[in-house]
Amino acid sequence: MITADVVVLAVPAPDSAFEFTPLQIVRGTQDDLERLPEIPFLIDSTTRAAFRADPEMTVLLTYGTVAKDGAGRGLSRKWTRIFTLTPERKKFLDALWAEAELRQDRTTASDARVAYFARYLSHEDRVLRDTALIEIDRAPYPSIQMLRNSVAADELLREFDSLSRMSFVPVAIRLLGLQVDDDKATQIVRSRYPRSVLLGSGYAYDWALAGISVDGPDAIAAVDAALGSANLKQDHKRSLIRALADSGTVSPAIRDQIIRIFSRELEQDHSSALEIAIAMRNWNEIRLDSQFAPLLENEDVDPVTRFVIQTKLAPIE
Repeated sequence: MITADVVVLAVPAPDSAFEFTPLQIVRGTQDDLERLPEIPFLIDSTTRAAFRADPEMTVLLTYGTVAKDGAGRGLSRKWTRIFTLTPERKKFLDALWAEAELRQDRTTASDARVAYFARYLSHEDRVLRDTALIEIDRAPYPSIQMLRNSVAADELLREFDSLSRMSFVPVAIRLLGLQVDDDKATQIVRSRYPRSVLLGSGYAYDWALAGISVDGPDAIAAVDAALGSANLKQDHKRSLIRALADSGTVSPAIRDQIIRIFSRELEQDHSSALEIAIAMRNWNEIRLDSQFAPLLENEDVDPVTRFVIQTKLAPIE
């Protein structure tokens, strides 16, 4: 909604109860709207009944980028149906537009966005709660540290109860790991992360983060053991390296242990060099520079990894 080109409130078209037509332009202009493709959504029977019950009801729709590449450029644009507007959701939108700090620099924006959406994590309106989970899921791991010991474990565990909630499981796991003063949360994390880290479940990255948040060095040792296991798949390895990097970013006290693991990984092969170089650059850490330098002479190192290593060894001023 914040980055959309056009935002409208829509109602059924005068000549068709099955089609939407814009009633009010919230963002953009009439000229912008006329240049866009028609709203593609049909109004389902449930929504038609809701419109009949409340003629003042509207549906929020946006038109804009739905995905971005690594440089932040929009890959495609389309209409998206956000939600039916209710008085509570109207208040949510009014507050959202008023949050000017959400549109500042990337780091500030991530922190501000997490702080804003955290207010809705326990909201009785499931749509607003889901919106909060989606936005917090998108935030970098350092930004969600502010939610440490602030979310009820029972709320997060609800996401594990239904297949329809699977998309919310990763963020629920990461948030569970931050509830370090909640016995129920820590017990769940300790019962799940060792197996996930070792066997490589689809949530290995998230359980590794949660485990390290709860158990620190012991969980890092579990990740280390998993990295040394035979027949380790590359995507599993990448998830574990990424979890170590993100954990070290938020907890400098564990970096020495992580750097020893990274050093061994660089000695064995360069498949994780990119992730490790990014972490070392972000940490302003030079202890692995002597292992990065020879990789610049290795023809098998891909251009992106080579570029990051070069900027790490000779930062651009």
